[in-house]
Amino acid sequence: MPPLNRKLLTPYVVLLMLAAGKLQAANIGTDLNLTMMPAAGGMGGVGIASPQDIGASVFGNPATLSVLDGTHFMFGGTFYQPDVNAQHDGSATGTAWSGESEAGPYLIPNAAVTQQLGDRIVLSGGVTVVSGVGSDFRGTPGSLDPLAEILVFGANAGGSYKISDQFSVGTMLTIGLGLGQAGLISNTASTSDFGYRATFGMTYNNRSTILGAYYRTPLAIKYKNMIQYSATEFHSPTFEQPQEIGLGISDDSFMQGNLLIAVDIILKNWASAQTYKDLYDDQTIIALGVQYNLSGYKLRAGFTHADSPIKTDVGSQVGDIKSLYLGGSTVHFNPVLTQYVQATNAEVIWEDQISFGLGIPLGSHVHTDLHASFGLKRKQTIGATQVEGKTFQIGAAFSWTL
Repeated sequence: MPPLNRKLLTPYVVLLMLAAGKLQAANIGTDLNLTMMPAAGGMGGVGIASPQDIGASVFGNPATLSVLDGTHFMFGGTFYQPDVNAQHDGSATGTAWSGESEAGPYLIPNAAVTQQLGDRIVLSGGVTVVSGVGSDFRGTPGSLDPLAEILVFGANAGGSYKISDQFSVGTMLTIGLGLGQAGLISNTASTSDFGYRATFGMTYNNRSTILGAYYRTPLAIKYKNMIQYSATEFHSPTFEQPQEIGLGISDDSFMQGNLLIAVDIILKNWASAQTYKDLYDDQTIIALGVQYNLSGYKLRAGFTHADSPIKTDVGSQVGDIKSLYLGGSTVHFNPVLTQYVQATNAEVIWEDQISFGLGIPLGSHVHTDLHASFGLKRKQTIGATQVEGKTFQIGAAFSWTL
């Protein structure tokens, strides 16, 4: 283990511990992108140009795999706790109410492996949760017992090809397993199915400056008979994670090569995603991450801004869901009910995220990465409901190099 200036490191460790104990984190719409990765999670989720953990390559821009020599393996997880409060004036339910969601906590697994083949090819695979949303207001008097939970586990496999010392390309296939339930008054069932998507990426390395970009296709999963809309009939909605474009730049020439600064921009096309397009508008995410190398120890920090995707001009349906079975009869959707679903089932309103991380070498072939993040608490009025949302996360992973 390299020598360490403990006086310089101690304040940073204290800051990380305080963040872990008091703060809350934010994801991006219902997608997690790289915010749950062990190193990227401490840098605001950046990693399109120069990721600092292999999971960020496997689940981010696959072209970045090309810089990995030999064999790498990563295993860890992130604790994730949403905290949502809602206050409704009664115009949708007939009764005014306020309450706190009981959804969560969640444990997000992170596992990835990469293997170099020759001088130009790197293959990889991994498993994590790629998206999710959850709320549970059951038992809140007058609320109609809103409940929603969708988790999409992603198994990735792909690789990169180094065309030259400067230019690399990569592709990744994701097999998504979706687990979901959503509805009012217990008219929902837990259901699951599979979906597929692909990611295509490239990087250009100009000495200390690296440019990265990728395109990711949509990921559609149909949840069979999820929601009841009559005494004997059910909806089978398709929820589609959006297509997206990611652009990134990084530079490690600062402070004698010890300081890395990276910026990512991600464009999410919620307005074309099945079902979500009736709840969300397109979203732009801007992330800034920094990493300072202190005698082999990596001090990390990041900031992310993601506009609230909540759509304001809603209609009388959510995907192909146009009615619900409530109180023994079929109730047709209208804009008021659609906004009520937004506020109680899809309330991803948090926008700004601050994160901290620490990379610790444990030997010549092993290191661990820690991160904690918080999102600034935010309120938003959605129709007749005021929602306050925040979440908390803390994660760790071990990585081995052979």
